[in-house]
Amino acid sequence: MNLVTRFFLRAKHWQIFLLIFGTYCVGEILALNSVVAGPSERVGGFGILFWVSMVLFGFCFLAWFWAMGSFLDAIVRPELKMKLGFFRFALIYSVFYAFFFFRFVLSIHPAQLFLIVPLHLFAMFCILYMFYFASKYLVLAEKEKPVSFQDYAGPFFLLCFFPIGVWIIQPKINRLYVEKCRVLADS
Repeated sequence: MNLVTRFFLRAKHWQIFLLIFGTYCVGEILALNSVVAGPSERVGGFGILFWVSMVLFGFCFLAWFWAMGSFLDAIVRPELKMKLGFFRFALIYSVFYAFFFFRFVLSIHPAQLFLIVPLHLFAMFCILYMFYFASKYLVLAEKEKPVSFQDYAGPFFLLCFFPIGVWIIQPKINRLYVEKCRVLADS
């Protein structure tokens, strides 16, 4: 396990919240500031600090999911495992699409929307798949038996509403991480 993954698995809920939601809020404040500022005070339209904070926000949010998904995949019993490949693809696609979106879509010609709409819908599907994967794997790791949507609907919607969900989901991840590390240490 690398350093970033270990950080996200051991971090407390408030640390994850401050890191991810804090970088998002800083980016929004910088965006508002650059919109209010005069054209001579702007750097590249929105301001370079806005872009840096949004990249940091995206990296932290997706790294949290990557850490959760990879860890949960490692601890779920083999007969209950899901395909990790599409989960990783969904994460990577979301990153590339976000860069593409902010770079090209804001200045795109309306006639080119036929290309953007399917790419955007697929990006939305990928994000929902990340929520599905992490929530189902979390419940599979806790119950250690097959689960239905009813079982993981709560965690799914908590992940969809991140600022609230992190306060409930992250302590479960912390507990599982401590339990599994103790089992590995004892073996």
